[in-house]
Amino acid sequence: MDSRPSRRQQELMDLAHKLAVERFAPRAAALDRDGAFPTEDYQDLRKSGLLALCVPEKFGGHGADFETYCLVSEKLAQGNAATALTFNMHCLTMLMMGPLLNGLDLPSAVRNRHEELSARRYLEVVEQGVFYGQPHSEPVESGEQDQLNTGGRRFGTQAQHVDGGYLVNGSKFFVSSSGAADYYSTPALLEGENAWVERTMYLSIPRETPGVEFSG
Repeated sequence: MDSRPSRRQQELMDLAHKLAVERFAPRAAALDRDGAFPTEDYQDLRKSGLLALCVPEKFGGHGADFETYCLVSEKLAQGNAATALTFNMHCLTMLMMGPLLNGLDLPSAVRNRHEELSARRYLEVVEQGVFYGQPHSEPVESGEQDQLNTGGRRFGTQAQHVDGGYLVNGSKFFVSSSGAADYYSTPALLEGENAWVERTMYLSIPRETPGVEFSG
């Protein structure tokens, strides 16, 4: 088995390494000292096109798989580990919208709706350079009983179906890219009578949505 990176992987790794050494590393110590978000690092990621690393090629992205994403993130971390970690949250959201969900057996109506929405989100990343945070950490889990007797975690964030979308209520004790990301992708439990695993959703919430607040 040849474990060497492919030519395309090496090109992306070289790009990430160049950013890490020339752009990220000189700023890293000051960012750590001040506890500041690496805004300039993200400007560089945007200009380089790496925010679209895991966006499918048909939408203008690089179409990176899990292995490639890990190799690129490793290079970015050599310049600023915090930037690589938050970049990880963004890439995981892209992968959840693609390879992870594509492998599920979904009803055709659900799959069609997903493909419509994910196409919009991918194009925003490619054309506008938006990026995602992942506020998964919650102080408590849902008190609902597991009706299917399976393992797993019941998220405390609740979603109610309303005209035009969902009304979401919940709190987090830690949010990667807090206040900086354009969208926050969070699991939520839809109100209803079905088993909780059937009501678990993954929602993208724009930063400017009324009611979204950050503190600390």
